[in-house]
Amino acid sequence: MELRNDTLNSRRGGAISLMRRAFVLIILAGAVVGGILYWQKADHAPQVVQTQAPQKAMPVHVVTLQSRTVPLQPVFLGQTEASQTVEIRARVNGFLESKHFEEGGRVTEGQTLFRIDPRSFQAEMDVAQARLTSAEAQLMRARQKVKRYTELLRSDAATEDELEEWQTEERVAVSNIELEKARITQAKLDLSYTTITSPIDGRIGMAKRDVGSYVDGSSDGLLAVVEKTDPIYVRYNISEQDLLQTRRLVESGKTTEPSMNNMRLRITLADGTPYAQEGEITYTDPQIDPATGSLVVRGTFPNPDGRLQPGQFVHVRVTGIDRLNALLIPKEAVIQNPTGSMVYVVNAQKQAEIRRVVLGPWQNEQWIIESGLEPGETVIVDRLMQLRPGALVEPMPAVTAETPASGQPQAATEM
Repeated sequence: MELRNDTLNSRRGGAISLMRRAFVLIILAGAVVGGILYWQKADHAPQVVQTQAPQKAMPVHVVTLQSRTVPLQPVFLGQTEASQTVEIRARVNGFLESKHFEEGGRVTEGQTLFRIDPRSFQAEMDVAQARLTSAEAQLMRARQKVKRYTELLRSDAATEDELEEWQTEERVAVSNIELEKARITQAKLDLSYTTITSPIDGRIGMAKRDVGSYVDGSSDGLLAVVEKTDPIYVRYNISEQDLLQTRRLVESGKTTEPSMNNMRLRITLADGTPYAQEGEITYTDPQIDPATGSLVVRGTFPNPDGRLQPGQFVHVRVTGIDRLNALLIPKEAVIQNPTGSMVYVVNAQKQAEIRRVVLGPWQNEQWIIESGLEPGETVIVDRLMQLRPGALVEPMPAVTAETPASGQPQAATEM
């Protein structure tokens, strides 16, 4: 009985399995037929032809290059210094009796600054004067004796030895007079040194010695320092590289020949304030300092109101040199990267073309181009990051700072 039940169950399971397989096959067949019908329908559908739209020109602002003369005005870092510095020193030994100036104030030439106790020097001069009087009396007596013994010798009342003795006394008296006169001169000079005056107009610093101190005329006798600041000097350095570049530009005819007669100096203070007075170059070092690799140049500026003081740092602008046939482009037109500088120019097909350039001096809002561009070429000045080489562009004139309100070109500020 159990064997019969097992047989029936086995037959039922096989029938179910066959039904499942048939169902799966029907589904697969339907999917295949559906796919065939879909592809057939797609093959007979109308084809859509895609065409590439024409490239639209990008509007850009441009400048057309024109050569012109540009005043070069290189700027250097400079420092002011007194045009004359005088050390006030004691020239004789003694005690400082008084001081006659305000420290840090202005003094004038001949103004009394210090006094040294003069009493010992006055006494020395009085002694020298008394010695002179004595020597003059001796000379008078010797001359009288010479005259008398000359007459006695004629009458054989005196000997030649006696006459010669008084003649010697006369010569000694003359020498003593000259000696005492020299001593008086020295005594007067020493006495005058007790009044110490300023040899120049200027500003005086702090007193190095106090009243009552003992001073001497040696190297330790420094009492104060006076500096003349009108006119005032401005010293600055020009590097060897700048000198060579200037020479190269002159030899190639790109700049005018620098001349001290034509060049003038303008300075700007540390806070950006321009100094009203104009200066001139008064000294150029004959050799380059090997320690710094630069040449020292000194300018002289009027300073009547004392606005400039020694030790100030200033920016020195040199005028009087012109760059000839210069090409300038706005700073916005230049792309700079580690490999160099580039600009976009518009070619004949109105396409953006990349061009490598060599930059020269900086001129406020523009660069002077050393090489890479020619007069008449058109340079793109904006939307540089959106451009690609070969892109179509629509050039539009740009407003630049090439010509200021005065109608004169602004100056390049670097060499």
